[in-house]
Amino acid sequence: MGFAVRPVLREFNCLKSVLKLYFPSMSIVVEPILQELAAGQWGLFTTAQAQARGVSRANLSHRERDGRLERLAHGVYRLGGVPVAPLDDLRAAWMSTEPALLSWERVSSPRVVVGGAAAAAVHECGGINPVPYHLITNERRQTQRTDIAYSRRQLDSRDVVVVAGLPVTSIERTVAHLVDKIGDLSLVGDVLADATRGKRAVDLEHLGLLLTPFAARYGHPRGDGPALLEQLRRSAGIDDVAAARELMQRPAIGSALTEIVNREVEEQLKIIVAGPEPQQPGSVEMREQIERMSTPALPELSRLVSEIADTVLAPVLQRQREQRHLIANTTLARSGDGTRDAAN
Repeated sequence: MGFAVRPVLREFNCLKSVLKLYFPSMSIVVEPILQELAAGQWGLFTTAQAQARGVSRANLSHRERDGRLERLAHGVYRLGGVPVAPLDDLRAAWMSTEPALLSWERVSSPRVVVGGAAAAAVHECGGINPVPYHLITNERRQTQRTDIAYSRRQLDSRDVVVVAGLPVTSIERTVAHLVDKIGDLSLVGDVLADATRGKRAVDLEHLGLLLTPFAARYGHPRGDGPALLEQLRRSAGIDDVAAARELMQRPAIGSALTEIVNREVEEQLKIIVAGPEPQQPGSVEMREQIERMSTPALPELSRLVSEIADTVLAPVLQRQREQRHLIANTTLARSGDGTRDAAN
């Protein structure tokens, strides 16, 4: 009896699958599941994620055929009607590396990090072709896909950042990787130039350290990463003044430096004004004269501060000190001449 029932059950299950495939109303619960999956993943989801929530491959294939889904990569779909984004293919490739996990579950301690030209594309720096997408892991991986290239490397936590929802190498680590793999400093220089023109702060000291292993390859003394960095900056057309001006465009940095300079100038003025003894004849008038002579210089100082950064701050402060001392000495000399004339 049992052997006779099994064929009937198989036929029933097969019929049920066919009915669900061609009568979507019988599987109406699928749509909310897929929408919920895609909502937190740029409109994308994986087959493994859907299956873990009871959605079969047949459900997905049917929706792909009628246009409700679009397959971006093996096992990765985009909901129909979701606007196409420039990073979708890269996101699909990254999602496929650990398809059962949701994207937001992976970013806090990622086991797969986007690097190389693909990371530069996420940072919106340079114009190097990001394909094949370079993915960095802490374990050996292989793939037959032509759009993905794995490399094994232990990354320091400071060399990994989250940009546009993707874990990518920092701009410093990205530039160092490109110097190693691309070799054309003009292309890599464009990446660095775009980074310095952006709102992010590039840690040039750390970048110099990351470039250390490649210095000799480019004709510099072995281990001289700063020399290679300077060559890269020249290739990118970056100089200290230009970099400083770009840095000063950031409101927080510009405001902080302005406050530092103004505080320094105030201290210098106090020293100058308090220099003469109050008991000396004409000291009150002399202090007022120094303040009148110094005040017009402050707007010019503010203009200078808006064009400089910490790389050129010290020379400006030194010039300001020299100017204030010159004003004080000139005023004292004039005051002394006026006192002698009155006595005569």
